[in-house]
Amino acid sequence: MCYSPDRHSPLVPGETNMARVREPGTGPASLLLERTHLDLPWGRLNVWRSGAGPPVVALHGLGGSGRYWAGLVPLVRGDRSLAFPDLAGFGLSDKPRLRYHRHFHLENLEALIDSLGSLEPVVIVGHSVGGVLAALWAARHPGRVGALALISVPYPNPLLVPGAARRLAEGPPDTRGRVVGGVFRLLWPAAHLLTRATGRFPPEVVGDFGRQSLGARADTMRTLLGDLTIELELGGLRGLPVSVPSLILASEDDRHVDGTAVAKWHQLLPHAELSILPDGGHQHLIRAGFQPLADWINALPPGRAD
Repeated sequence: MCYSPDRHSPLVPGETNMARVREPGTGPASLLLERTHLDLPWGRLNVWRSGAGPPVVALHGLGGSGRYWAGLVPLVRGDRSLAFPDLAGFGLSDKPRLRYHRHFHLENLEALIDSLGSLEPVVIVGHSVGGVLAALWAARHPGRVGALALISVPYPNPLLVPGAARRLAEGPPDTRGRVVGGVFRLLWPAAHLLTRATGRFPPEVVGDFGRQSLGARADTMRTLLGDLTIELELGGLRGLPVSVPSLILASEDDRHVDGTAVAKWHQLLPHAELSILPDGGHQHLIRAGFQPLADWINALPPGRAD
């Protein structure tokens, strides 16, 4: 794996390069989060954290950031720690000009989980494309998984990747700057008023969307959805012990995740609890609330059964 020049201290085995800054989020639920960062060879991975105890790591999709999960914080019981990273190239994480391949994202996720310093198995949660990444990590490390939750996760299919994203992903990394920000800043006042009026997406998550790199978005979409070789890697989910709780949560009216996709995930996770909501669309956690997911997490045992 090739990285951009090292501008920050890389991880040293046995050490934790997690720095904390007193900078809470701006929304009501985000006020319960503490902003931290993890120094990695390519730059800084921004991580939103709360609580102490066995870790829950939640991964956002293409339209989100770590603060997407802020609504989960007040609902999860206090004996767990929560860590919500902004994936590299998204939110407040650095935007190196390189290929955002899934193995790059997985290396960052592994570094984050190692930095938490917990001997407990990890509860790993992912929404949308973040769920594909969570599933890949679980397939690689079945012995480290305390529980796995896939929320509105599309199953890899090249047809899900628009032509414009494919073309951008094929371009040289040095030519793919932060295009989203310039356009988004013009639309931000209207978008901010809309989010306040509808009460749906938290304004800080909408703002984080404007910070993402288009190159990171295109690469992440192509490598997690458009490359069918990923199916071989996802096959490792079949090695997840039956004792590991798993959840597949989706909505009937999700335009991005149809019944075929849900069925394919269930084939890989035949022992998973399958919960299909009648409505709420792809963003049912934002529209209807995080309570169903929080209830599932709160019902988990402190550690994974053998």
